[in-house]
Amino acid sequence: MVMDFLAPSEPDVKKATQVPWKILIVDDDPDVHEVTKIAVAGCMFENRPFELLHALSAQEAREVLEKQQDIAVALVDVVMESDTAGLSLVSWIRSELNNNFTRLILRTGQPGYAPQTDVIMKFDIDGYTEKAELSRTKLITAIITALRGYKLVMSLETNRKKLQLLNEHFAAIVEKNALSEFASAVLQHLTDLVGQPVDCLLCGLEALPDYGVADKSSIRVLAATGSFEDKVDLPVDVISDDVIRGCVSKCMESQVSCSTPSGMALPLVTRNGMAGALYLSMSEEQLEELVGAEVVKLFVSNVALGYEKTGLLEHIRNLAYVDRVTGLSTFSGFIETFQRNAANNTPLLVVHSDIQRFRVIVDGIGDEKAGAVLKRTGHRLSQTFPDALTIARKEKDEFLILLKGGDANKIQDVVARVEEAFQEPITLDDNQITLRMRLGFASEDTDSQNAEQLVRFASIALNDVRQKGLTNHAVFHPLMQEAAFERLRLASLLTSASNQTEFSLHYQPIMLAKDESIASFEALMRFRTPSGNFLNTARMIEAAEASGLITEIGAWMFKNAFAEFSQMSGLDESVRLNVNLSPRQVQTNRIYKDIEDAVNAAELPMDRLVFEVTEGLFLSNDQVTLALLTWLRNKGAKVVIDDFGTGYSSFSYLRKLPVDGIKIDRSFIMNMDQDGDALAVVKSIIAVAQALDLSITAEGVETVAQRKIMQELHCDYLQGYLYSKPLNADDLRSFVSMAVEPGVKFG
Repeated sequence: MVMDFLAPSEPDVKKATQVPWKILIVDDDPDVHEVTKIAVAGCMFENRPFELLHALSAQEAREVLEKQQDIAVALVDVVMESDTAGLSLVSWIRSELNNNFTRLILRTGQPGYAPQTDVIMKFDIDGYTEKAELSRTKLITAIITALRGYKLVMSLETNRKKLQLLNEHFAAIVEKNALSEFASAVLQHLTDLVGQPVDCLLCGLEALPDYGVADKSSIRVLAATGSFEDKVDLPVDVISDDVIRGCVSKCMESQVSCSTPSGMALPLVTRNGMAGALYLSMSEEQLEELVGAEVVKLFVSNVALGYEKTGLLEHIRNLAYVDRVTGLSTFSGFIETFQRNAANNTPLLVVHSDIQRFRVIVDGIGDEKAGAVLKRTGHRLSQTFPDALTIARKEKDEFLILLKGGDANKIQDVVARVEEAFQEPITLDDNQITLRMRLGFASEDTDSQNAEQLVRFASIALNDVRQKGLTNHAVFHPLMQEAAFERLRLASLLTSASNQTEFSLHYQPIMLAKDESIASFEALMRFRTPSGNFLNTARMIEAAEASGLITEIGAWMFKNAFAEFSQMSGLDESVRLNVNLSPRQVQTNRIYKDIEDAVNAAELPMDRLVFEVTEGLFLSNDQVTLALLTWLRNKGAKVVIDDFGTGYSSFSYLRKLPVDGIKIDRSFIMNMDQDGDALAVVKSIIAVAQALDLSITAEGVETVAQRKIMQELHCDYLQGYLYSKPLNADDLRSFVSMAVEPGVKFG
């Protein structure tokens, strides 16, 4: 037996910087353990020393192998407590312990006992030699060769596990639909992949860039770990560490990895402009050693793919749930939030709001600046309601606010908050725009848990505010829905081809109070079914306004009323025709043309026309309304306020309006001879009108006593059933013939 490895030698002693290679000696001869120890003393492989473990039997070896999971090489004697103890141990290691990584070298002191070829063919081993052949050089060579094999199989196993982990991570990463969740998942999985805590930053865009061009100022820290956790949500440009900031920026611009002495940045290369980078506070060598270069590349590719997909989904979600004009939620996002809170049994209050006279603002400043007004309106609402569950822009100038219901938000408190919020004008360039918001409320007290239905209820309440114009808010009541349905039914009567409603005109005389001569006629619309039944005029007008048909009906009225009036004979040239203007008509540009066309067709001078408007038209000092009325007066027509006393115009404001007179509402006239308060109101109105040099018409004069009072108060004109009910054109001719005769007395 050659024992040259027992020769004295000076081992090459190096200071180990890494964990040692574990080598197990399995032999029932203690001398073998000793000489092996002497032979490999001081040996190192890849800067790692050898650590020898010892077992004097196969059973002892089993115990060591079960406890030590990282044994690289085992030198196993074939014959120990039995002739095949070593072979049985090898079989146990591979089959029962399921250890396919420890490299096995069989040694035997009995040559020929177990045929070498048969053993090598049958067992998964790295060598089978006779002890006599193992010189020191051959022993170390065999161990080093086995260590290289161990390193290779462990590298393959590590890569297999990393790839398996990577595959699991990929599924977990790409399933994230929100960027914040995606970014956090990426860093968590990176930590798992590295196998130890690491300081990381994931930087990128929060949304898909417009036209695929990323704005550098939009690049933020989407997620961070370790010492970087305080940098989440910060723009990359404001990261205080110049080295990190520069490394990340360079990586994203060049789309190649960038290294620094303290870390490295890996680019997330996408096809849709979602620029991104992953920064780690470790060197490239450390990362590749812990994970593997190919695994790192695959991980980064997976992250980039997930980032691209998540960014696209975020973009799609933004299109669906974020309003591009205001940055608020869309109606779809509002519904989603409503349903989520309704599922938690949260009491909810829906507020549907719009900007009064927004069309006027658009016409005055243009669509682009009007968009800026909407954006600032949304911002002001967000500031006013930080407690809102969501605020959405529904369409045009309409906003939806979802609040917790019950005592958390009382309706009057919400109204007060909105009014206070819009006391200050919105400044836009050189313009200061004062906005007035209208509000419709609906809560779950209406027995509705359905989002669309509750929004519809709030919309019905808002429309009630629009129709009546008496206040800036309304709370939904089931009667409103019935009224809305009735307006729809009546509007259908105006448009139905199979049951076309017939339009006609009636005229009610207006008399001079001093001598009861004819001063004017008020043209009044009438609606009749083909069967001859008259429909309620007020409700039909309301339905026409709600449906937008009032403009067409108004144009028909101008044309026919002007034509019939111009053809009436026996009238003095001073007699005028009164026509009513709807608030919806006034807001349309075509009203100028409708009036001019009707006047020209009838060859009727404008100075023979009186246009009646309601007080509600003047509530917001609407420039469109004022411009129209000024134009009418400049053309020679008169303008009077109808139903005066029932609206909100103050006496002090009355002198500023482009009007020539007022008509006192019939509710005061009908009761003034029996109600002292009503008479006092009438006297006050007349006194103010006379002081402002405005003409005065009393509506609803039905008795001689009422006529006498108004004559004594020096009222200018009288209108009512005392003289005549509204008449069609044929009956009106008879009235004119009778009224112009000398000595005619009414009542």
